Amino acid sequence: MKKFLHFAPLALAIAAGSVSAQSTEDTLARMQQQLDSMQQQVNTAKNDRVRFNGFFSTGVAKSSNDAGFDGITEKTSVADLSLFALQGTFDVSDKSQAVFQLVGRGAEDWDPVVEWAYLSYRPINNLQLRAGKMRLPLFMYSDSLEVGYSQPWARPPQSVYGPISIKSYVGADATYTMNLDNSAVTGQLFTGFTDEEGTTGPSELRNVFGTTLSWTDYVWTARAIVGTAQVNIDIDLNQDGVHEYALSDGERALFLGLGLGYDDGIWQVISEVTRAKIDGEFADTDSAYVSVGRRFGSVTPYAVIGWIESTDNDDRTFLGPALNTRRDEYSIGARWDITPGVAIKGDVTHVTGFENAAGGLDAAYVLPAGKNSTNVYTLKLDSAF
Repeated sequence: MKKFLHFAPLALAIAAGSVSAQSTEDTLARMQQQLDSMQQQVNTAKNDRVRFNGFFSTGVAKSSNDAGFDGITEKTSVADLSLFALQGTFDVSDKSQAVFQLVGRGAEDWDPVVEWAYLSYRPINNLQLRAGKMRLPLFMYSDSLEVGYSQPWARPPQSVYGPISIKSYVGADATYTMNLDNSAVTGQLFTGFTDEEGTTGPSELRNVFGTTLSWTDYVWTARAIVGTAQVNIDIDLNQDGVHEYALSDGERALFLGLGLGYDDGIWQVISEVTRAKIDGEFADTDSAYVSVGRRFGSVTPYAVIGWIESTDNDDRTFLGPALNTRRDEYSIGARWDITPGVAIKGDVTHVTGFENAAGGLDAAYVLPAGKNSTNVYTLKLDSAF
């Protein structure tokens, strides 16, 4: 009611002008309505500048043995496939945004981790500049790597997506899109560094530089990437945090990738080919996969063939077969979109062909046991909101 005191002189003037007490009350009531309407418009404008969305996954997986494909063993696990994420986008101005993403994983006791935290700016419509913590743009699904709902599979093909454990970096990038007749070309430059706990032990990337180039006509998509960095990778030999051995000690690494996709709303075909070269003991690898899916209403069965092979086996002098990699992956599965924003996926993956080597799996189990294959069964629920 305090703000009505400002209108007291006006009310008195109206009363003095032969306006009845009833009409004065009506006038003040209309003015209050106008003020309430203006306040609501201000609140709406504020709300439009803040947007939240998120995603969730859970499921069960079990393997035929303890070879450790994607960390899965004979022990059925739910926590390892469970995560919850919340992403917020704040419009700082008409041309700039602040974005953050928090992810809690069941395998990490649901402790929230900041996966994205960056500021973006668009000086012109076709150019975007970003700085902060972002995903390394190595693959076609890098930006949505953990958003299972956005992918056709129960898990991304591990032959390509599995070997490089570092997923994010701190730095900056610039992306420019040129619109053509019924198609678009996008180029990206990125640079930065990262310091994460990799699958073998502590991992660091310094002086990261790279570029991506993609083209799409919204049915076909083609993508290429070239990236380089100085790499420090240690392996924890006894998994005690003390006995570490340097697989790469500041050597220069090179990453090359090609991707091709086709999606006409019925058929979906995706393929990626990558090459990673790192001086030192760490394995240089070539890898690829081809995925084919066909939509039947809300159900999409799919099949994936992938392989990975180390190309520098003769260069390693210490760990030898433990880091030599050669395996083939065959997956069949299906996705059922039970309702908008929710999908159930089932998948069976057969992994084979890693005789006399660890195949990029758990060497402590595979080599003594002489295993050369494993089967993995997965049932998963993905949601985006």
